[in-house]
Amino acid sequence: MSITDLNFDIDRNSQTPMWLQIRDELYNCLHQEILRPGQLIPNEKTLVELFNVSIGTVRKAIGALENEGILIRKQGLGTFVFEHDANSFQFKYFHFVPRNSEETVIPNVELVSFERKKATKSEIEILNLPADNRNVFHIYNKLGFRNKFYIVDKIIISVAKFLSLTEEMYVNRNNTIYNLYQNKFNIFITDCSEKIRTVPANGETAKILGIDIDTPLLRIDRTGYTYHNEIVEIRTSYVHTSDIDYVRPHFSALGE
Repeated sequence: MSITDLNFDIDRNSQTPMWLQIRDELYNCLHQEILRPGQLIPNEKTLVELFNVSIGTVRKAIGALENEGILIRKQGLGTFVFEHDANSFQFKYFHFVPRNSEETVIPNVELVSFERKKATKSEIEILNLPADNRNVFHIYNKLGFRNKFYIVDKIIISVAKFLSLTEEMYVNRNNTIYNLYQNKFNIFITDCSEKIRTVPANGETAKILGIDIDTPLLRIDRTGYTYHNEIVEIRTSYVHTSDIDYVRPHFSALGE
């Protein structure tokens, strides 16, 4: 089904502004996979006709989705559904660079372990696991630069949502993990929240990174969300900052 096959009913008497109603309708089209990552959305003229509103109203709705990172405008080509790839991963989610450099580079990623486990009570609650499948994948990666590893990532995802995922599929992906989520499982990470604190390295992390136990590390707890604030990934990163820095270029204090 195409978005142009749908009938939209924008309520002009609602207290919700029309542009926000259109934003929500388009958002739901993404959630229902009527619009897919990387897809070109209809042009402004077509959207005006679909929603029977002014072009200014359509532009405001599209602008809101662009600001949220759901849509991306490509000069001369049109507006597309955002698709995770290596460049977007660096810009949005990975902010570490080798010391004395502010130029972000794609890290080397190596799988440490890939296991299917029975979920803990906390994992069941956070991931809202179904009663008939309360299993999760625990995936450990190590990341680094220049043949040295500085980061250990622990990723926890629902088996029910990634039912056909295998270690071979994971290792042999030709793009980022979030791109794999999108293209193989139709799960789009729309947003992430992070908490950062310092912790001492435990034995397992110290062994993976080749450092002493109790070496100070940054611990980053990231929660990955898909549409409608549904949590689909729990990620914990342990970062040894001996030779790398956390850099956020062009970060606006105004939140723009």
